[in-house]
Amino acid sequence: MKKKLILILGLLLTVLSIFGISFEELYRQNLNKSSTYVQAEMNLKNAELEMKQIDQFFVPYLQISLNTILKAEITTPEVTKKSETEVGGFIFNSSGNMIGYSFSLNTNFAEVFGTNIGLSFPFKIYFETSPKGDEEGFYGPWNLSEQIAVVASRDLTKIDKAERLNTESKYYSALSNYYLAQTNEFINTIEDIFNRYYNEKVIELSQKQINILQNQYNTATEEKAKEEIEKQILTAQKSLESLKANNVSLEYFDFSENLYNETKNIIDNIISQNTYVSKDITERLDLKALILNEEASNIQKKFWFLPYLPFSKLTLSVQPFTIDEEDKWKPTWSIGLDFQLTIFDKGERKLASDNMKSNLANLTYEESVKKIEETIRGLVTKRKTLSYDINIAYIDLKNAQEDYEKNIDLYKKGFITQDDLSLSEITLQMNKLNLENTENSIRINELRLMQQYYVNLRGDNN
Repeated sequence: MKKKLILILGLLLTVLSIFGISFEELYRQNLNKSSTYVQAEMNLKNAELEMKQIDQFFVPYLQISLNTILKAEITTPEVTKKSETEVGGFIFNSSGNMIGYSFSLNTNFAEVFGTNIGLSFPFKIYFETSPKGDEEGFYGPWNLSEQIAVVASRDLTKIDKAERLNTESKYYSALSNYYLAQTNEFINTIEDIFNRYYNEKVIELSQKQINILQNQYNTATEEKAKEEIEKQILTAQKSLESLKANNVSLEYFDFSENLYNETKNIIDNIISQNTYVSKDITERLDLKALILNEEASNIQKKFWFLPYLPFSKLTLSVQPFTIDEEDKWKPTWSIGLDFQLTIFDKGERKLASDNMKSNLANLTYEESVKKIEETIRGLVTKRKTLSYDINIAYIDLKNAQEDYEKNIDLYKKGFITQDDLSLSEITLQMNKLNLENTENSIRINELRLMQQYYVNLRGDNN
């Protein structure tokens, strides 16, 4: 029974190793668990929506509003009896009784140089005959054509050109954050796989080393030799515990050698396909966003006085289907200007004006360029130091290989024990791992450099 259980477990492990998780699956899992990526994706969708609104002439927008204007025309008792009043969507007769509902369907269909143009369609529902003689029923634009209006409105506190530049800046900034969130998760996933591979291999070799040293300690007869071996055991155990602790955070996925080899192949393909990368950092998405923001800021400086103006919105309304008392066509129009004069405030207007006059956008751009250049210099320096590390690793591996071959000869002649030969082999394997780990560090550093130039490493193309 025990043999069957072991056989079943062995088969299960074999199947899992063959059909284990792929790099793409692990990467997508990590993306979906990343709050930074999810937030960046939502911000990008919002920025794309705002870009569509400024790029398209036809911008449909539909809403229902309730009429809150009193329309009673009280001049004489006779006229008052025939009047009706609309308040908050309710229609009242001259006696104050509610006789129906009133609402408007407003739609904006275009935006021209910051001016919204739309139509307003009236609707009414009467429960009983109105004072004006309208019978009970539902009335719409087909009955109330005189109240159909073409409305153009403009926010006087906004600068159209600056608003457009700010919207474009927000889009490029969102696109930049989306790219960085993707590529950071991509590179972090690679690092986790590489570190998991290295840690587990070193843990395995360290455990073998400790077992051999423990065996040597047990067979040693001299106190000085035992003391030296004990010191080696303690040092190895210390390193082993640190490795195990570091590996705990990497055990969130099913690791396999196939996953490791697949990951290396993916990186090597990316590096080989991006041998010649543009080094012009001004093409970076985040710097494009800052340049647009700076242009918008330079425009806003010229309108620093806007926060002090009492006028906020200008509205032009035209009712093209009205007729006069003689049943002649006579379109009517009206102009509305929102006026709000603030006598005293707590400094809000001055602060808004100072923000428009500030040089913050230019300073932010210069600081960002400096930071990017420092990051690139750091990665280029690391590339050089890693090239030294790889040469050192090759030398160490060569020496370990020579020592191991000498020890094989000594073992055959009986000058050293099997344990000594095994420790020499472990040292050789450790050096091979260190060389491989350095090569992986070079791979990751190259990806980090490509990321600084916004090379499409992985993920969506935007």
